[in-house]
Amino acid sequence: MGSTVQPASGRAPAAALPPGAPKSPGKGGLSYGKALGGLKAEGQAATRGATETRVYKDASPAVVMVLAGEGFGSGVLISADGKIITNLHVVEDATEVGVVFKPAVEGAALGKADVRRAKVLRRDEVADLALIQVEEVPAGVKPLAIGNSTTVQVGADVHAIGHPTGEAWTYTRGIVSQIRRAYAWSTEDKIPHEATVIQTQTPINPGNSGGPLLDDNLNVVGINSFVGEGEGLNFAISAEDVKSFLARTQDRVVQAATKAAAQKCERRALDKIENKNPKGVALSVDDDCDGKVDFLLVIPDSKRHPIQAIFDEDGDGIYDTVFYDDGHDGQYDTALYDTDGNGKPDMRGDIRKGEDEPYRWEKIKE
Repeated sequence: MGSTVQPASGRAPAAALPPGAPKSPGKGGLSYGKALGGLKAEGQAATRGATETRVYKDASPAVVMVLAGEGFGSGVLISADGKIITNLHVVEDATEVGVVFKPAVEGAALGKADVRRAKVLRRDEVADLALIQVEEVPAGVKPLAIGNSTTVQVGADVHAIGHPTGEAWTYTRGIVSQIRRAYAWSTEDKIPHEATVIQTQTPINPGNSGGPLLDDNLNVVGINSFVGEGEGLNFAISAEDVKSFLARTQDRVVQAATKAAAQKCERRALDKIENKNPKGVALSVDDDCDGKVDFLLVIPDSKRHPIQAIFDEDGDGIYDTVFYDDGHDGQYDTALYDTDGNGKPDMRGDIRKGEDEPYRWEKIKE
């Protein structure tokens, strides 16, 4: 099952911005110039009742505008320390992007002073997701919680807030049309994507990409991502895929722990046992000095076998993620991840030199 979406879907193109739009932050810095001049901050649509008004009022401060390259998209604040979820095709290959939070006064004009720098922390090419982070969140802005999309019912009301074609902080409302699992699609980035998606009739347009799909309780049940061919075919990546992505991108100090263990430093090792296959030692590592095991580190005697760091990402008592250091040099090369908890890895991640998290995940074909 799959779809090739219309080229106009997703990230708003340069044509949607006035002359002088910013060049790619990854190449030319964060000088946004006149790009903000063409945005209309007073984008709130008319609502039909108390629920719609409440959803917009309470959720919109956590919806941000993401400025990257010669276009822009949306994002949603998910943590008090400034982490924001958006689409990969919004940030593309930039290392830094600009982020604008909603003005305190509805409809206020936006300027360069409103743009905050955000680092691109992680990317997921499979699910078309990216995690970015600003250094400081405006006072009073509260993050939104990632909900449980498995409880979303066909016919349920859902809400979207984003910046379609420059109409900043626009609210729309619709219904869930269907839940589609293992759905494949591609956009103008030509990258094949696959995820569980929520098909809705909630109107979205270029500039909505990366923004939240919300239930009545302000839970993020999806990330609005693309439009299919035809009328009323709008798709959001499910909250479960977002949670899976976030579980694979939790901050760690894996490299430091590996080097300490490789040097036989047992200051952080709560337990040390003999490992038989492969022959070597296994250390229960307390990485943050709280007296609890953070991961299991297996160090083989022979360099023919990789060092393994084994994590329980979801805290259910079962290890589900393994990082492999093939060269015993404190640099992880690959990772395997069991997303469905069946004891078999179904995602493989590749890690660049100098980084400690996969920059790309691919599904393992059976």
